Amino acid sequence: MRRRRRWCTAWAVCTLWAVWGGALTATVLAGLLAAPAGASTATHTLPDDQPPVPSGNPDTAFARNGPYRAGVAFETTPEGDTVVITYPVDPVAVVGRPTYTVNLLRWFTGSPTAPIPAGLPTNLPTTLPTDSYQGVPLSNAGPFPVVLFSHGYGGYPEQSTFLTDHLATWGFVVVAPDHRSRDLKAVLSGTTGRGQDDVTDLRQALDLVRFMNTAPDDLLSGKLDLHRIASLGHSAGGGAAITFAGDSDVRAYIGLAPASGTPPPAKPGMIMQGTADKVVNPGDTLKLFARLPAPKRLILVHKAGHNVFADACTIGAAQGGLVKFVTQLHLPPSFLAIAVDGCSAPDVSPPKAWPLIDQAVTAQLRWALGIDRRPVGLGQGLGRAFPGVTATVQP
Repeated sequence: MRRRRRWCTAWAVCTLWAVWGGALTATVLAGLLAAPAGASTATHTLPDDQPPVPSGNPDTAFARNGPYRAGVAFETTPEGDTVVITYPVDPVAVVGRPTYTVNLLRWFTGSPTAPIPAGLPTNLPTTLPTDSYQGVPLSNAGPFPVVLFSHGYGGYPEQSTFLTDHLATWGFVVVAPDHRSRDLKAVLSGTTGRGQDDVTDLRQALDLVRFMNTAPDDLLSGKLDLHRIASLGHSAGGGAAITFAGDSDVRAYIGLAPASGTPPPAKPGMIMQGTADKVVNPGDTLKLFARLPAPKRLILVHKAGHNVFADACTIGAAQGGLVKFVTQLHLPPSFLAIAVDGCSAPDVSPPKAWPLIDQAVTAQLRWALGIDRRPVGLGQGLGRAFPGVTATVQP
């Protein structure tokens, strides 16, 4: 990891979570679906260098991987924050290469490249294979849009590789800073709230890749479309992504089960929420959505829990998963409640819902950033397009 030049810093308060044990009421849902959706006033153009819309069913057009493969690299801001960059790679560059594997234990130290801490049980279920490749060059195509990704409370930048890897295959460079004020290390060590806030982390990560885009012979040199920047996040990170969308350089935002957030000026936004979430109250999400300016879109994933938007339920699943992880390390039960929400029946299995999430997020970003002239597969058909999972879409 390389140290970069220094830019600016600031402080704001990060949002935690609210525990909620009920289901989304029919009255609230009916009222929400009856609300006016608002139409986009943005002007969208279709650049010639972006992947075309696939033929076939538009509701599943972006559920499959795109024309690229995903590469992954690790950088460090001048302030010392790790930034995970997931980016498009030409398929020929990964032939014969092994894919990258996440090891949760490394994030105990706050870095994906640090040595695993000594003294821990050797049989902990902490690894997760990904679809990305480390040490491969970014595609010569482009320039590529930038998506800033904000992880959740107690999370880490690699917490949603099912989605970040997928976005890279569709030509997005995903930039995910570690939020040291509320990451996995901070939660387990009892040091949350120290240091700068998550929105500042996102700004500094954007400054980092801006610099990399202008630096000669850098991974990202001349490869970023800095006129197309979006913010995306999960849980506390969803709130950060919404707030960060107030930045004038951010054209669009997506909150996944967002824990609050400050509504930005009018620009394309989307909220996704599981109706069985017991970490972020779906009712609070509806109230937040009502406060957001148009154009906006809401997708409710039926019977889905909080971690439908993360990899948590599949980490070390064959070895007992996070339940065994928390038990063997004698971690607080409250951490387990967050880590496994949505991982078991009657909640929908997260891998079943991932194609729907991949489709919705990819399609929304392509439209909101002007890659597609109109939304592709974001209508009511989306909610019935994938076996084993249903959703309600507004508008």
